[in-house]
Amino acid sequence: MTTQRTIRSTRLGEITFDSDSEIHLPSGLPGFESERRMIPVEIPAQRPLVYLHSATSPDLCFVTLPAPVVSSQFRLCLSEEDSAALQLDAREPAIGEDVLCLAILLPSGGTVQTNLGAPVVVNLHNFRCVQAIGAGIPAHYRLADGGRWEEIC
Repeated sequence: MTTQRTIRSTRLGEITFDSDSEIHLPSGLPGFESERRMIPVEIPAQRPLVYLHSATSPDLCFVTLPAPVVSSQFRLCLSEEDSAALQLDAREPAIGEDVLCLAILLPSGGTVQTNLGAPVVVNLHNFRCVQAIGAGIPAHYRLADGGRWEEIC
């Protein structure tokens, strides 16, 4: 049964969401292993950004972008362990149909950067989620002048 819940975010204000839209992280995220539930938040004027906000910690929020926005060459190849954690049948699920691949954005000087080799992968059929280390293009990108992404290593 779907119920509406509200949390107060120190970053995004009041967030109301359906309980069945929560993302479940069986192992948390590296460095945040106790965080097992996240709420995806989209602000229409800021699309394609997706905020992953903790369902339990009002101060914890990750800013992400769909990985293909950073690089149209992005490909996903999950380990057996990650596929099992996501409860996926295929090791190469269809991005956008079976899974959502999000790149976490990190501040870097006057811009942001991301590592496409460690996307946050969400199974769109059951909302289970992992950060799949080594599952994508092993490259770091930064947002350059003009709003384009450039590979930095």
